[in-house]
Formats: sequence, C-alpha cells, structure tokens
Amino acid sequence: MTEPRRPDTLFWVEPSRVVADTITLDPGESHHLLRVHRAERGTPFEATDGTGFLYRCRLTEPSSKAARGEVLERVEDAGELPGLLRVLVGLPDTRAAETVVEHAVPLGVSGIVFVTCERSPRAPLGASRLERLRRLAIAGVKQSRRSRLPGIETSESLPAAISAAGQGQRFAADPGGTPLEQDKLRRPQLEAIIAVGPPGGFTASESEVLAGADFSFISLGNNRLTTETATLALVCEVRKAMILAGLRDI
Repeated sequence: MTEPRRPDTLFWVEPSRVVADTITLDPGESHHLLRVHRAERGTPFEATDGTGFLYRCRLTEPSSKAARGEVLERVEDAGELPGLLRVLVGLPDTRAAETVVEHAVPLGVSGIVFVTCERSPRAPLGASRLERLRRLAIAGVKQSRRSRLPGIETSESLPAAISAAGQGQRFAADPGGTPLEQDKLRRPQLEAIIAVGPPGGFTASESEVLAGADFSFISLGNNRLTTETATLALVCEVRKAMILAGLRDI
C-alpha cells in the first residue's frame, strides 16, 4: 500500500495546543491540511509552534475544526541562523513596517523592534497593529520553514530600544559608514543587533546615541534607500557574515 504523501507546507500550531506528543491545529490550519492537501488519517505532516521546534507528525484525528497529530520527532532550531540577529527599525509608515516583517522574518531575524525616532511619522504601534504584524511573522515562519517565531515589539525611544536589545555586535546603517567586512562577526559572540533609521534617517543626536552604544556605522552604497529597503539590505549583509562565521566553526 502506498504511503500518504506528506504536504510540503509547514503548519502553525499555537504552543498551548502542543500537549505531550499530541498537537491540535486550529480550524484554519486544519482546513488547509484536510481540504487543500487532502490529508487523511495516517498522513505525515510537519508543524511548528515557534518555540524552536519543528514537529514531524502523523495525522491521527482528521477533524476539520481541530485536526490532531501524533508527534513522531522533534527537530530543534530547524531553519534557524547560527546566531541571534535583532533588528531595531525607526518606525516608518504602516505598509513599510509590514514589508519589513514580511521579508526580514524569512531571512532569519530573531526579533524586530519598531522604534519611535525623532523623524518617525507616527506614534508607537498599538496592540492591534502589533497583532497584525505577528500574523505576518507567522506566515513568514511557515513560508521559510523556520522553527522560532521572532518577537515583534515597539519602543518609545532609541535609548530605550538599545537598552532592551541585549548583548551582541552592533551595526547601524549610515551613508557615512564603511562597508561591512564579511569576517566581522566573531565567535563565541555570534549575536548581532542592527539599527536602521526611519524615513529621513537618524538625527545627529540619535547618531551620537548609537555611537555611544558601540554601534559600527555601515554604508549600504551610494543610493538613497527607503527604511524597509535599507533594513533588508543590512539584514542580508549581517546574515551572510553570520552564516560564514558559523561555517568557520564547523
């Protein structure tokens, strides 16, 4: 008898719905598994709850409202970078913030903080907007087959965001900076924090705050970039350096 074909989609399960060796999908994910992929009892599938595990499962209860699966294997940190990459972004407009989340999450960032800077066009993000960005982050985790859901937060000031960012090598996008050297990241501290200004960039006083917090200023070339483009460009630069640093340790 032919084994059921495993769907190539990674399914999302809330952490509270993982109990021992059983996961229970919500109605939306259950519908996708059963109706779109035509899964039946015994079909293998993979899911994540964003806490660092990819679950390899077998469908045991094909309910359209609460499909259940038996966890056969847990793979820790599947699809993750070899280190932590946190992003501080000067708060742009709504669509630009969504673009940052949609594209930075598949690139492996571990957290995004939208910072209200002196040139930000709006106040800190509210609960409903943060929830919308969290849903976009979940979609990015599924699409890229990651196992950790990045935190999406907001901060009322750059000093507060830097203070809460934790340890790691620090890089800020700045037209007057120097290109990032690909061997810049070091072990054992394979963690990085990057900062990108809002539309119009960081002010002189904010640049002083960054310099005082040991940020290295990185040039992204001669073109004028939007906040979202600069964020993704710097994420890619640091991501590549991080991967190379990880490979050097193997």
